[in-house]
Amino acid sequence: MCDTDSFATAIWHERYLGFARPDLVVPPTQHLWLLTDHVGVPFEDDGLRDGEHLRPWMTERFRAELTCTGRRFVTLTGTHEHRLATAVAAVDALLADGWAIADPLPERR
Repeated sequence: MCDTDSFATAIWHERYLGFARPDLVVPPTQHLWLLTDHVGVPFEDDGLRDGEHLRPWMTERFRAELTCTGRRFVTLTGTHEHRLATAVAAVDALLADGWAIADPLPERR
């Protein structure tokens, strides 16, 4: 699981600095993105957030970039319970597809 990688950092870079940096993004390596929709989730100002007015823009930027870069994603909407059930089903399906992990590194003695 990963919350922020170069892909997400590039979108946040665009938001804070006002321009995209394509060189920040590496080719997709994640098998699945879980995109959490802002709709239906109350905004909580924890002192670090920019503001509620940016949430629709950020959701759509992530959706647009996930789509145009061909990344596999599922959008989580609805109640917390529904979002969790959708996420679990998507991860279960991913695991059922199987995946490859690199061989372990040789031991150093």
